[in-house]
Amino acid sequence: MRSLSLTIAAATTILLATLSTVHAQDGTPTGITNTAPSTYSCDPKVCLPPACMCASLKPPGGLDPKTVPQFVTITCDDSIQADLFVTAQKLLAAAKNPNGCPARGTFFVSIQYTNFALVDQWYAAGNEVADHTWTHVGTPPAAEISACKEALNAYGGIPRGKIQGFRAPFLNYTLGTLQEIAQQGFIYDSSATAVIDDANWPYTLDNGLANDCWSPGLCTAGALKLPGVWEIPMHSVVDDTQIPQLMDVYLAGTSANVTSWYNTNWQRHYNGNRAPFGIYVHPTHMTNYVGLPDASGYLNTMTSIIATLASNPDVWFVTNQQLLAWMKNPVPASQLASQSYMQCNQPVIAKEICNGLDDTKQGVIDKNLTNQCTFNTSDFQTCFNCPATEPTAANPVPASNVAVGSPNYRYPLPDTCDSIWWDPIGDNCLCNSSTCAYKDVSQPITKNGTTNGTTNGTTNGNGNSTSNSNGKASGASQIVNTVGMTIAAVLGALAIVSL
Repeated sequence: MRSLSLTIAAATTILLATLSTVHAQDGTPTGITNTAPSTYSCDPKVCLPPACMCASLKPPGGLDPKTVPQFVTITCDDSIQADLFVTAQKLLAAAKNPNGCPARGTFFVSIQYTNFALVDQWYAAGNEVADHTWTHVGTPPAAEISACKEALNAYGGIPRGKIQGFRAPFLNYTLGTLQEIAQQGFIYDSSATAVIDDANWPYTLDNGLANDCWSPGLCTAGALKLPGVWEIPMHSVVDDTQIPQLMDVYLAGTSANVTSWYNTNWQRHYNGNRAPFGIYVHPTHMTNYVGLPDASGYLNTMTSIIATLASNPDVWFVTNQQLLAWMKNPVPASQLASQSYMQCNQPVIAKEICNGLDDTKQGVIDKNLTNQCTFNTSDFQTCFNCPATEPTAANPVPASNVAVGSPNYRYPLPDTCDSIWWDPIGDNCLCNSSTCAYKDVSQPITKNGTTNGTTNGTTNGNGNSTSNSNGKASGASQIVNTVGMTIAAVLGALAIVSL
């Protein structure tokens, strides 16, 4: 533990030295510039919703901004670990939706250091799980993206069709990366920055990118055309010196500064076009670790800001998937509560199954039901089988460590059941009505030209797997991976941390 503390302290020293020049925690050392492409062109008479949506500053469906819901998206990046999970939960607990349902959030998960039992719990609570690659590498190869999706499905129990979103590590999206996620069947990307005059509502990439064309060739006319793939722009917070802040705004000033910046930008959205308002965080910065400065102030600042936003009428805290569901069929705020995707009903199950929920209200989720998977450099919990060998990006789902049909075997999630109803021990879907019926018709996960998918009640020879390093290493690894640093600084820090 002493060496770990020293490693974290060393990484922190590097970060603090770098933060003096960082304005936006997105990998850009000098702040975000507004680079809306002049080449973007979209004909709304040809690009017809819901399949196609032009980028626009105006709400969809011709609705008056005063009548539309003010959506707030709280997104968290990187691994899901015990302490970080609690931090994310505290953020959401600061608000409640007008229909009485809890605030929902989206977690862009990178696999290293993730505990899959917590992925299951996050999803079962009604939140969204999205792809952030396996090792949080810049300009990720195809395997980094697909392996993350495979692990979330196999070990977190997230239905393939519910893993719809992607965010590029360091927000380092490129033409190739966006083309890759389209090929792998993702529904949306949320990596591009919006400031003020390009603060668009979500739109499809049928006609290319309308935001933040920083990458060479990305917005060359005709280069990017991805029909049906959505971009959910990340709306920055412009500070009092007119510098846009994006991720982890709470690191850029005092609590009073940050609160003031959020309030000013909130008024621009809420009293303007009501474009979705984003709060983008890395929970590691708001979580306390032994030997590091107290981070409680950051968390308290953000929960206070969220509570203030929630006190306004017609404010809804939603996942990115919920936001897109509304975009495809926009309704006034007065009708939002009745939409099926805004409900919050928990399954009624007579026995405790391993599904991320406290089914029998014993006060413990999945009591004594999760498997502990331990390897030389990683360990995690899962409701499914442990792999026989440690998962990697190259082999994310190794063969199971138990034989099919043996007493300890866990049955993988089939395509005909949502995981909140699936009993992996009893090999049974406990949904018996049309209200909870589910059929996954998403594109199968493909890797190296082969298809990996689960089938009803049997494995495909892969069993289940996932990867994760010991959650105890979270402080150093996550801080290095998530702060707004130049790529060179990141690589230098990674060398010290020896990930």
